[in-house]
Amino acid sequence: MLLTTERLTLHAWSEAFFDDLFALAQVPDTVRYVGTGEPWTREYTLAKHRATLEHWAEHGFGWFAVSAAPGSFDGVVALVCRDNIESGLGHPAVEMGWWIARPCWGRGYATEATTAVRDHVFSSGFTDRLLAIYEPANAPSARVVAKLGFAPHSTFPVAGRLQQRAILNRPR
Repeated sequence: MLLTTERLTLHAWSEAFFDDLFALAQVPDTVRYVGTGEPWTREYTLAKHRATLEHWAEHGFGWFAVSAAPGSFDGVVALVCRDNIESGLGHPAVEMGWWIARPCWGRGYATEATTAVRDHVFSSGFTDRLLAIYEPANAPSARVVAKLGFAPHSTFPVAGRLQQRAILNRPR
C-alpha cells in the first residue's frame, strides 16, 4: 500500500523499516513527548515493530513510513486499533500518532502526512473515529491535531505527565 501527497510518499509498514525506526527512536527530541520521554531500547523498538506488522496483517492498516525523497525515512504516521478500555473513551477507536525526523521539522510534513492517512482510513471505512493522544506541552503536535479537526476530549496522567485525548469522527 502506498499513499502519496504533493510532497510525500507514505509506505505501508514492512520489515525494511526497523533500523530506521530504531534510529528515530534514539533521538531525544523525537521521543520526549512519547511515553516516558526516554529513547526506546532495541528490544522495545523490535516489539513495537513486530506488533505493527501483526496489526497490518490483522486489520489491513497500521503504521506508515513517511518519505520526502526516494529512499528516505523521514518519519512515521501510526494507526493502532484501541478497544473501549484502551481508548479511554468507553468505545473503540483507532489511535493516530506521528513522528517526523528533526531535519524535516517546520515543513508541514506532519500535517500533510496525517491528513493523507486520516482521509484514507475514513474513505476506506476502516474506522468511524480517530483518537489522538498528545502532551499539551507539545505545541507542534497540538497544532497538527487542531488542523486535522480533532476536538479535545479528556486529560489523563502518564508517567506523571499530563496527556490530552482528542477525537475526530468520520464526516457523514
